Amino acid sequence: MDKKLIFIILIAVILIAIGGYFIFTGSSGEAAENSLDIPLKTQDFKLFEIGTPNGSDFKIKNEADGMKFYQNNGSYSANFSGIIINKGLTESLIGDISFNLANSSSEQIYSSQFKNETIYKYVSHQGDVDVILIGNDLNLLKEVSGTIKVKDAGAL
Repeated sequence: MDKKLIFIILIAVILIAIGGYFIFTGSSGEAAENSLDIPLKTQDFKLFEIGTPNGSDFKIKNEADGMKFYQNNGSYSANFSGIIINKGLTESLIGDISFNLANSSSEQIYSSQFKNETIYKYVSHQGDVDVILIGNDLNLLKEVSGTIKVKDAGAL
């Protein structure tokens, strides 16, 4: 098996485990009753800008050639726990245990179950890169997806 493929699969397993850990431990941050109650602020990640919940704290958790994973360690991390920006790695990063709920030319929505909790992976196609939004509030992820502005895909 190709070393790059093994590395990508390993990263996908790690990302799924991180999401599961936060769900299992309940340490995933403050969860809002309604995503409409969550004010968004524009956050600049150099490669892209995106509206994130006020009080969230996204930091790079993992990066590899063609992919960066940002984890929310602040407020609303249950609602919106992570962002992955990648080039051509989405299928590997979604994983086999996710179910495809919606599929179009501009977006895909997947879900996974962790201890009776549904985690969504909202894939927004932005030209030659995909931005994967991860969390348990699908309405918030859809709202946030409308704020994505890729600035420097070449640096990925």
